[in-house]
Amino acid sequence: MKIHKRSLLDSAIKHALFVGAVSMPMLSFAAEQSETTPSLDTDEVETIQVRGIRGSVIKSLNTKRYSNSVVDAVTSEDIGKFPDQNVAESLQRVTGVSITRNFGEGERVSIRGTTESQNRTLLNGQAVGSADWWTNSPANRGFNYTMLPSEIVSGLEVYKSPEADIDEGSIGGTVIVRTRKPLELESNKFAGSALAQYSEISGETDPQLSGMYSWKNYDETFGALISVVRQERNLRRDGIESWSWTDRDITLEDGTVYKDVYSPGGGGSAMFQQERVRTGINLSLQYRPTSNLDMTFNALDSTLQADNENQNFLWLPGYGDSQYTSVDLIEHPEVGTMLTGGTIGLSPTGDNILDETKVRNSKLKTKSYDFKIDHIGDLWSSSVHLGYTEGTGGSQADRSVGWGGNYVHSFDASSARDVKTHYGANPADGSKWDLNFLRYDRNDAKDDEFYIQADFERDIDLAIFSKIKFGAKYRDHSRFNTKQTTDNRTDLGWNLADYSLPMPSDFLEHQGSSGTLKDYAITDSDKVRSEGDALGWNYRTLEASTFDIGEKIYAAYVKADIDVEYLRGNIGVRIVQTNQSSSAFVGEEGQGVWTTTDKDYLEILPSLNLAVDLDDDVILRMSASRVMSRPNYVDMTSSTSYNLETQTGTGGNPDIDPYLATQFDLGVEWYFNEAGIFSAMLFHKDIQSFIEQKGNLEIHENTEILVNRPINGNGGTIMGLELGYQQELFENFGISANYTFVDGEAKDGEGNDVTIPGNSEHTVNLSSYYENEDFSGRISYNYRTGYDTGLGWPGYIDDYGQLDANISYQVTDNITIVLEAINLTDEQTFSYQQEGVDQALTGLYADGRRFVTGVRFNF
Repeated sequence: MKIHKRSLLDSAIKHALFVGAVSMPMLSFAAEQSETTPSLDTDEVETIQVRGIRGSVIKSLNTKRYSNSVVDAVTSEDIGKFPDQNVAESLQRVTGVSITRNFGEGERVSIRGTTESQNRTLLNGQAVGSADWWTNSPANRGFNYTMLPSEIVSGLEVYKSPEADIDEGSIGGTVIVRTRKPLELESNKFAGSALAQYSEISGETDPQLSGMYSWKNYDETFGALISVVRQERNLRRDGIESWSWTDRDITLEDGTVYKDVYSPGGGGSAMFQQERVRTGINLSLQYRPTSNLDMTFNALDSTLQADNENQNFLWLPGYGDSQYTSVDLIEHPEVGTMLTGGTIGLSPTGDNILDETKVRNSKLKTKSYDFKIDHIGDLWSSSVHLGYTEGTGGSQADRSVGWGGNYVHSFDASSARDVKTHYGANPADGSKWDLNFLRYDRNDAKDDEFYIQADFERDIDLAIFSKIKFGAKYRDHSRFNTKQTTDNRTDLGWNLADYSLPMPSDFLEHQGSSGTLKDYAITDSDKVRSEGDALGWNYRTLEASTFDIGEKIYAAYVKADIDVEYLRGNIGVRIVQTNQSSSAFVGEEGQGVWTTTDKDYLEILPSLNLAVDLDDDVILRMSASRVMSRPNYVDMTSSTSYNLETQTGTGGNPDIDPYLATQFDLGVEWYFNEAGIFSAMLFHKDIQSFIEQKGNLEIHENTEILVNRPINGNGGTIMGLELGYQQELFENFGISANYTFVDGEAKDGEGNDVTIPGNSEHTVNLSSYYENEDFSGRISYNYRTGYDTGLGWPGYIDDYGQLDANISYQVTDNITIVLEAINLTDEQTFSYQQEGVDQALTGLYADGRRFVTGVRFNF
């Protein structure tokens, strides 16, 4: 007997109606929500719909269960109520997914041991432009989740195995973010929240407001949805830092020379403060004049104002031509002779100590305009999809203020999580520090894409195949970056005593030791803004940090769905032509010639996904595919971005090749009840070539800079095991746990083992929930072992675990009180230059706890 997918879905509908958990549209979630598969079925089934945590769990499981490929999902518990304030932090609870945090917030996503840039995030199936606020942020392909308000999200799908009709560009996986459509909601639906967030270290309480209104006409042929979000956050991060660890020849004042000593370029204590104001608006218009035609327009406009200041008191060996008078050396098994401390003598030419403040005005903006037409004909269904997205921003004014002094000082970096210092003058006495320089920089980035695609599909009955689908897509993508700077002003006669503020008494309260510098004069940023901005500045383009990359991408695919008794899935192939241009200034700074390098490549990417029904509740999954991931933008350019004070930088290589991999999946899923699953999945990725970062000392602006540039290295493998378990233990109480093991192997050009960026060997997620008619609560713990960032700084991130919790109480049918706690155990982030050398500290940061409370409403 031949069983088609419709039979499987019918069975699913009966199953879900029995538990009263989800409505018919939710049961066909995977097919209905696919941006490339139109489904305009308006048949209605009267159901009892359960909301809340349990309802969200069942929706997510149904998405996974009835998908044709390896997919996990997170769905909103209710309209405007996503499980976490930050979308990335919800994703980290998915098996095989880990996140990178920045200033206490989840920012970027890694899947199955790959780095963030080797994964894609699509909004309703399409790209989203994204930029960064920090002047020296490397331009990468990872999506910045701080730009995505969680209130607009209805669900997330994580595709770990590709399908031919989904955009290429990921080796780890693809995250598809779904937003709501107005015709799917009740008319005159109004939901929102009024919350307050308290940040423990900054001591500030900030508002977070959101609202959503949805309307449709009586005939349900036209609908409109609009949501608005405004969130503020005043944050502070306390840190101990050092950087630029590499092999150097160390010459003492007495002429003694030590060769090839693994040593730092500098370090210090740092306090970062930022005021974030995020505003977002999402508009959705939907027109369905007949049951066979649907037109949807989505617009997203999100802005992040991120004014900030970074207060540092620095020890910088070699600054002002100073030299060591003595050094502390050890023999380390990983790096050989290593400098763990030393005394720095007086400078013969200027200051040898720097109290530096960065005062920035930064702003980011993401826009997305997307229009789609779906049509179902008698034989063929078709869709046309076109749109434009743009991410812009950077630092509009980056004021670098350096206060200097010339005193003997010393540092001791022998402890893994501490740097002890001693200075010949009191760092907290502003009168000891005169203005060394005042400089202005600014950075502007633009990431944009125009796309148009057409898809066609029809049902067939040919051997094992039930549907055929093909389509084509054109993308015109560009990434532009420019940095401008000014000459240093050294003639102002300023003294820090006239511009200083006292350090907060709780700075580095739970970091370092009694020998750590925890009290120094910090700069009054408002006064510097006022007086510095009034001086007038002549900017010049910093050629080494200016580039323009263009990509014209042509793709075509064909995919056939498989549907026979006990077996379903798909097989397909995607063919992609990339025409790439990389433009930058080549030559000495100020004399560079704008040069364009072109590169073209064609890739053929086949994919196969199979799901075998071993039993009514047991599914065997298999997949095989060839995938690709394009290099980071910063890796594709010959330009260089660097910091003169820290003497570190990154550069690019316009001849770099993309990542290519062949991957396989084999696993089993046991759905033992409506909210329960046990799953095990083996995966293997054979990567043709990793992109490695090779550091070399280069001269920029008459300063020796350690610059990391990418090269195509040897191939390697990433293989691993995912285990997942989820169950409602008894009425109102459930648990969820998953574990991911990843083993990555790669060699450098000399055949030595090297770490794979983004690869945590172990990742664990544990959570439990309880809910009844009025109360619900969830507590979650996330842990990942250390990983290499693939960047020269911060290098290697140590093991990190975080505990979060949220509870809510339903006061009425329409009003709920909520409380959320983030990082309950006050964990700190620790990084060092390379794995196995934790004395080479690059950062120890405390972001503190955060607490959110307020009300959600739904009318």
